[in-house]
Amino acid sequence: MTPEQWQMRQQTIQKIESLSAERAELQRQPLIQVYSQVSQTPHTVNVLARGDVTRPGDLAGPNVLNVLQTQVPWDELPPDASDAQRRLQLAKWITHPNQALFHRVIVNRLWQQHFGAGLVPTASDFGFNGGRPSHPQLLDWLANQLKANQYRLKPLHKLIVMSTAYRQSSLGNALGKQRDADNRWLWRRTPMRLDAETIRDAMLVVAGQLNAERGGPGYLDVKIVDEGNGTTYYEPIDRDEPAFNRRTIYRFTPRGGRSALLDNFDCPDPAAATPLRTVTTTPLQALSLLNNEFVLRLSEHFADRAQQTTDSPVQVVEYMFLAALARLPAEDEAEAAVELVKQHGAVALARALFNSAEFVVAR
Repeated sequence: MTPEQWQMRQQTIQKIESLSAERAELQRQPLIQVYSQVSQTPHTVNVLARGDVTRPGDLAGPNVLNVLQTQVPWDELPPDASDAQRRLQLAKWITHPNQALFHRVIVNRLWQQHFGAGLVPTASDFGFNGGRPSHPQLLDWLANQLKANQYRLKPLHKLIVMSTAYRQSSLGNALGKQRDADNRWLWRRTPMRLDAETIRDAMLVVAGQLNAERGGPGYLDVKIVDEGNGTTYYEPIDRDEPAFNRRTIYRFTPRGGRSALLDNFDCPDPAAATPLRTVTTTPLQALSLLNNEFVLRLSEHFADRAQQTTDSPVQVVEYMFLAALARLPAEDEAEAAVELVKQHGAVALARALFNSAEFVVAR
């Protein structure tokens, strides 16, 4: 090694040690100070010839891959641009009106939410290894509608749910099942099991216990326990209080504080990104809708709500069917339900209705 290379190597080592010391100091500072220093001017980085730290080349500025600049070029930033400048530039590049992929990804996610599967089945992969769109022209038309509505999502939701495709019956026929069993061509509505959060919210609505407060701090259905060993533990709790009856979207969701009811209905791990949830059918789901503390509490409220309207078991049954399933019971259902209410009370019927496939599956 020449003297010049040795000197350059020593300078590089000193720079690395300096950066390590700065990082260690930053970690020792209080959390509020760390947050206050998030946006700062990052250190410049050199391109290293063949990865050799002793052979630094030109300065490497913030940029994106050339292959991604076919429609929207990247506006150059200086190598010493601040974090805020870099994030802003990246956001502008991603959301540029000519960035077709951005618009397609958004509308495909909306379609997936309403139909259970996107026009492109791989919501997070629009590349060569991802799925091909079933209706490419529709995907592009919806993307243009998003731009025409100035990126407001509500008009697009309205457009989709008022479409003929969305309002189809879920009833099948032999020819359709033979030619397109997966319903990729949308010849009927695909029955969809409600997601965990919607099932919980639906029970709150039916029981008349939903707290409709919007915004603000969320609710905690776990008790935070610090054992002093560097690990935080979460113990599930359930109380009959309005704060616990808010929509599930307001739930405080720590990575280690899971909900048995939500987990059994495939609510994903908050520590992982999930473009499309797995839908399973397991015995634990039926057991949760029969014995979970939250379900038992709401079943009592549902029964009380029905019995406040009438003393007649027949009318109680009709009320509960209308509230839970949006229909009156059939003759045989009414006879069995009335007998159940007479022998075991309306709470038992509430638990049975919450546990029915008709309550948890949208058809």
